[in-house]
Order: sequence, then structure tokens, then C-alpha cells
Amino acid sequence: MKVGLIYEPAYWFLLEDLVRELEHEISLIGGQSYRLTTATLAQADVDLVYVLPCDEQEQLKQLEAERLVINSIRAQEIAIDKIATSRLMVENNLPTPETVISQTPDAMVEMLDRYGIILLKSTNLCGGVGHRILRREGGMITTRRRDQTYQVVFGERNRLLNQTLVLAPPYYVQQFVGTTAQTNDRVYRMYVVGSRVVMGTMRVKEGVDTAEKSIVNVATGARYEFLQAPDEEMESLALRLADLIGFEIGVVDLLRDSSGRPLIIEADCDGCHLFICRKFQEAHGYGAPYNFNTHLVKRLAEIVSGASHRR
Repeated sequence: MKVGLIYEPAYWFLLEDLVRELEHEISLIGGQSYRLTTATLAQADVDLVYVLPCDEQEQLKQLEAERLVINSIRAQEIAIDKIATSRLMVENNLPTPETVISQTPDAMVEMLDRYGIILLKSTNLCGGVGHRILRREGGMITTRRRDQTYQVVFGERNRLLNQTLVLAPPYYVQQFVGTTAQTNDRVYRMYVVGSRVVMGTMRVKEGVDTAEKSIVNVATGARYEFLQAPDEEMESLALRLADLIGFEIGVVDLLRDSSGRPLIIEADCDGCHLFICRKFQEAHGYGAPYNFNTHLVKRLAEIVSGASHRR
């Protein structure tokens, strides 16, 4: 089996473990470098191209007509577009927090007036990066960051003016969901490889006493824990969303609301724009069952051998 691995050299520090795994299982093409450029790919003897962060999206779209690309460019584009992902979930009745997507602030303000607190989500980042909590405080809308409170107003472009944060469309907000009315300390992640969820983790954060601290990611102090037996309902939801997006290798993040019901909040996949976080490799208990890269390599071998897959 010959797989071309395409990525930008600047991402080597993120990819070293994956490439080490691939080296034992897959013939990499591209001379002395692990990087396989689109220029050499046209002549390279490869069965499949696996895509990691790179700036080659337009070239890969052309190559996809001739070569098998995992994940498909379509799936990559949906996964990085968080609004598109949310629309897929809503249109297909997948459980997700109440969501507003709008070019004007009216519907967002109406949601904020109902709940008093909502989550303003980034449209093209993952893992909670760029998210903000918005609050209704008297006649003002506010947001807090590093013990500073800013008044929120609306305008044509995003900017910060002294203590005023100007927000521009599109407005992408969700009902804040937590195990209590204003806190949440964990996010569940299902790891999809082909038709299976091969493992599950939790990102757990201690000391969560405000909604602002409830944005749970590794960069803000969360740690990974492994799920010994992932929830069957979460697994089913993850596979349904993978089918809708079309990714073959990816992850789906979920929360539980105060009643314990799982809600999908996000999906990500390896590709030009995203790289599935492998920080769980540093977690206590990491071992063979949780080696996501091994599952990935085995799945690529199955696809090259003729297994059906998402496109």
C-alpha cells in the first residue's frame, strides 16, 4: 500500500507521531522529505492521499478527480465551516443546543433576552477557540475576558474599542448548555474511523465556577481522560453526523445537558484546515487501545484494498 501524506513542513511538530506510525505501515512518496507536494503527486505512484494541514486545497480539488483523497475535500470544507455543520444537524434533527445563525443581531438578542446568557461561537475554529459568553446585564450586552468586562455592540466589522467589543455578522450563537444553569466542566469526544467509533475521551476541567470557564479545551487547562465504555447513544450520533458531513476519519464533540441528554456541539476531521488533537497521548492510561493513529492506518489499508468509504 502506498499513501501520499501531504502537509506543510511547519506542522511537523504536530505530525511527528503520526508520521512515525505511517512509516512502519505505509510507503511515503516524496524523496528525502515526508512532504508530498502536488507537483510531485501527479507522477507519484500512490494509491491514496491522506491530507493534513496544508495550503494546497485548490490543487487537491483537481487531484481528487484522479486520486482517492481522505478526507474528501467536501467533508473538509463542511467540517471547518461550523455554521454549515450546525445547519446540517438542525436540518437532520440531530440533537444540538438551540442555535441562531443570522446576518442581523435581532434573533441573537431575542435568545439572549430569553436565557440571560448565550454562547457566541467561532465560525471556523475548533475546540472552543474563539468562543465567548454573552450576558444580558441591565440594558447592556456584555462579555468577559481575563477579568475584564466589555460592552457588546454591533457593527460592520469585528473590533475592540477600549471597553467596547464590536461584533459583525454572521452571528452564530447557541443556548449555553451545562450540567448546571451556568457551568459545564466536561466535553465528550467520539473518534470515528470508518463505520466505527474506535475510542472516546472526555476533556475535563477543574475549578469551573462560571460560564466563561466552561469553554473546555486543553489550551485553557482541561485534561483528557479516556472513556472505558463510550455511551452507545453518543456513538450512534457521532456516526450519523460523520455520514452527513462525509468524513472518514474524524471526531464529534458532545455535551450532556442538566437532564443527561447528549447534544452534539462540533465535528472536526484531519484535512487542510484542521488537525485532530492528539494531546490525549499524554493522558494517564494511554496505550494500544487508544492509539488513534494505528486505527487510522488500518482504515487506510482497508480503503486501498477496496473497502467502501465516505466521500
